[in-house]
Order: sequence, then structure tokens, then C-alpha cells
Amino acid sequence: MWNKHNGLNQQWDIVYVKDMPDEPKKGEMNKDFNLKVDTPFHIVSKLKSGRYLDFLGRNLVIKTPNGRTSQIFYFHQLSKTIRTKVNHQSFDIQSSGRSNNMQLWSTNSGWW
Repeated sequence: MWNKHNGLNQQWDIVYVKDMPDEPKKGEMNKDFNLKVDTPFHIVSKLKSGRYLDFLGRNLVIKTPNGRTSQIFYFHQLSKTIRTKVNHQSFDIQSSGRSNNMQLWSTNSGWW
């Protein structure tokens, strides 16, 4: 082991296949992400204005609630991503995470 972190580096848990819990189904809570699977929700600012997350083109923006489906999102269990109800694209940080711009993009990977 490397001593930079006093030996606390990568650690693993062993979970036997027969002991693996079932994946949550639609409407059930994913305990790792604390989100209900495939259940529509809004992302609302805690600021006084209470504006909703929305998107224009690919960019995520904050707008007043207007009832549009572009302000509705859901948690996708298979890819472990938050997607929009309109085109089922996932949240993405532009430039592979080296930017402060959030956008929507087709999901290009899963969690293994």
C-alpha cells in the first residue's frame, strides 16, 4: 500500500451473488442515491424565488415554473443518471467535467 494517506487507499467489500439485493423497481427508493426509480420530479431552487431547473437547447438553466415537461426529470436505475422526461437525455458536465456548465447529453456509459 501507498503511505500518502496512512494506508487508507482503495478498499473493497466482498458481496456474494446470493446475498446481492435486488435492483429497485419503478417507484421504489434507490438507497444509494436516495431517489425513487422512474418517478417524475422537479428540481427546485431553495432560493426565495423557488425557480425550477429547465433546459434550453442542451444547456441547463433556472426558470420560473411554467408547467412544461422540460422541467420534469426522473432517476434512471440502469444508468444511475438523472434524465429529462422530454428526450431522456442525462445530466452532463461540459468538457468531461472540466467546466462549470451543466448540459443534457445522451447517456454514453453505465455503472459497472
